[in-house]
Amino acid sequence: MAIAQLVYPDLQSPRSPLAVNSYGYLITRWAKRRLGIEHGPWQQYALERILEHDADGNLLAKIALVSVGRQNGKSVIVRSIAGWMLDEGYKHDTFKFWTFILLAAHDARQARIPYEFIRRDLESHTTLENKAARRGVNRARSTMNAGIEFNGVQIDVASRQAGSSRGHSPGLIAFDEVLTQTDFGMYEVLSPALSAVPNSQMLMTSTAGFSDSIVLRAMFDRLYRQSTNAEQHDPSFIGLWWRADHDDVGLDWDQLQKANPALMDGRLSRKSIENEYAILPRGSWVRERLNRWHDERVDAPFTAAQWGACRVEAPLDTVVGKYTIGVDVQSAWSEGTIMVAAMREDGRVGVEVHRHLKGRPGVPLSADDFLREIIKIAEKVQVEHIVYPQSSALLPALQRFGIERAMPMESVPIPRIVQACHDFAEAVASKRVAHDDPFLDSEILVAQRRFVGVDGGWRWMITPNPVTSVIASTLAVAYADKAVLPVQVFI
Repeated sequence: MAIAQLVYPDLQSPRSPLAVNSYGYLITRWAKRRLGIEHGPWQQYALERILEHDADGNLLAKIALVSVGRQNGKSVIVRSIAGWMLDEGYKHDTFKFWTFILLAAHDARQARIPYEFIRRDLESHTTLENKAARRGVNRARSTMNAGIEFNGVQIDVASRQAGSSRGHSPGLIAFDEVLTQTDFGMYEVLSPALSAVPNSQMLMTSTAGFSDSIVLRAMFDRLYRQSTNAEQHDPSFIGLWWRADHDDVGLDWDQLQKANPALMDGRLSRKSIENEYAILPRGSWVRERLNRWHDERVDAPFTAAQWGACRVEAPLDTVVGKYTIGVDVQSAWSEGTIMVAAMREDGRVGVEVHRHLKGRPGVPLSADDFLREIIKIAEKVQVEHIVYPQSSALLPALQRFGIERAMPMESVPIPRIVQACHDFAEAVASKRVAHDDPFLDSEILVAQRRFVGVDGGWRWMITPNPVTSVIASTLAVAYADKAVLPVQVFI
């Protein structure tokens, strides 16, 4: 449905071909009729996207992220969805299991902000002829955290307080100001609860975060990968992020509107924004009004868009010649990856994950786990190189295996890893790599921000998450593309 005067988000997940309609417009109409609230164009669009459904009426998105600048009306979206559920939404088959809605935030005070609005809305638009319902709303008013229950739908709050997030199976988890989450503690508790309820959803709202806003950063990174085609689209995740084009826009109102889509609705005062620009520290201005990460940078020699441009369906289907196997394992043997690369007929190097191995609690991986997989590959295709870092914990086992089986093992020292990293980056930038693996997508952009420093290679020692597929891919692609070993001349 066309929305007048809509400012589209700068980053957004692709629309799924499975989406046939949305429940969003029902909520927009309800809010205007029952609350007298008219959603702005950006709010209408956000509701439309996060509540898209398939031909059977099932919601597509399990996790939804919505981000705009401060005071643009993010909480109105949560307030409208919850209010509609209490009044009308519970009648729809899609939402019949949404009998519990959880408003989550870093602390109880933050979580109660939308809660109190929802309670007041409920009082304003219902006659409360049902005495039990009247008692429920009165109890919510008097205790502020006892929960609202109306038409069989209960709403309560959750925070980092011990026990407040556990023991629930909510249909909707509204996670407010995700930027405050500096670890995955609450997310780890809340996320599994979604699997117990059909059509459940976690709706995350926030402005841009800080360097330690790790949950928001993980969601932003996934959105960035999807919006640039650097990751295969997954309709169970939808992200919408309004932001200015860069940090130095000053008081360019067109740019400010890109981060603050409510600017034209009269919700935001231009004079107040001018005062913010004059007073706020640069970092605060960039985060809160431009909705950009203040520490945002791209240190890698290739962008997410360039990585996305290398996507090719079935990258190893048209291989000519022999295969190269790249192997890497974490020093603690907790996980490792085996990659396969080969030259294609079109001159590009195809690369795929053969196997990502993970240990179990108390049962780490062993060299034999990797050797068995290498043998499986060698039984099916001709292998030209098996490459791995010289510093790898696999070094002794692979060297011995190479001698016993006469396999072409290559341990790669640091100087040649640096060369391979630059070769890999150049191959991506020039579209000479072909890939289509979601696991590699998930690790490549975590690692690419670490492509800095005097050694010039992937900085996996300081990367917060393992990037074994990236390291193994780098070596496999570089060796499959051309000889990395120096030419020896005898005279």
